[in-house]
This record gives sequence, C-alpha cells and structure tokens, in this order.
Amino acid sequence: MSNTLEQLKLILEENKDKCITVIGTTCVGKTTLLKNIPEGISISELAPPLNDEEKDFYYNAPLTKENEERRLYLRPRRAIVKPGQPAFGTGIAKDTELVVYLTIDDELLKKRTAMRNVDFNDAKIMQGFIEESIKNSNLPVIELEVTEN
Repeated sequence: MSNTLEQLKLILEENKDKCITVIGTTCVGKTTLLKNIPEGISISELAPPLNDEEKDFYYNAPLTKENEERRLYLRPRRAIVKPGQPAFGTGIAKDTELVVYLTIDDELLKKRTAMRNVDFNDAKIMQGFIEESIKNSNLPVIELEVTEN
C-alpha cells in the first residue's frame, strides 16, 4: 500500500487546485489511504446526514443497479468536494473535476474481501457500478493500481 500511497500523494499534490474524488470498490483500501492523507475527507462526511429510513436503505438494500442509483443520490451526489480536499468514496462527489480511480486485481481483492468477511461478488458488482459511473461522468480520470506494498 505504501507505493500506492506515495503515488496518490503525488497525484493529489500535482492537482491540488482541482476538486478530486478518489473512488474505488469496497476493500480496495480507501479508508487506509484516507488515514494517511490529512487533507482528505470521506464523502459520507461531506453529504447531509441520512435519516433513519435512508440509513436502513443505504446499508441494507441489496446491490442492484436501481438501488445503487439511489445510494449515489443519498451520499456522493449530495456531497460537495472542494479544491485541496479530496473526497474518498464509492461514488463521484458533486463538483468533481478529476476522478482518481483505485483499481485492484481480482486476486488481491479476493484476499482483502476474505480478510474483511465481505462478499467478493458484491465487491465486483460495486466495481462495475463504479466503472459505469466514471464512464458516464465524462470527467478526466487517473487510474491508480492498488498493490500490496
């Protein structure tokens, strides 16, 4: 992860004047990276709070295209990112000018999902939703491969 972290820091420094969303599927390492980027913030902290019904849906509804669209509305699309404060999450925040997409190979993702007791297939489904939303955004994208070291 240290190589990934150093590359991410360089990307963020070179683009500090832009509104950046760092995006990736579950278990890719967003939270670990975020802990090492002092100016970074979770998209969930930028979005307005969810009410009880929204929380129940957000955390418990099955992964489907329709449900993912609603999840994106509840958090990332209501979160406003600012220059110099990259937002980390599974969706693209409002006002994003540059997307940093954290990619991961299937073997490493399998290892990480197993360690966290997360369903690998759900992580892959989410990855597909993320890739589709990136494609549909027409925003510039920098792909950053997540590695173990």
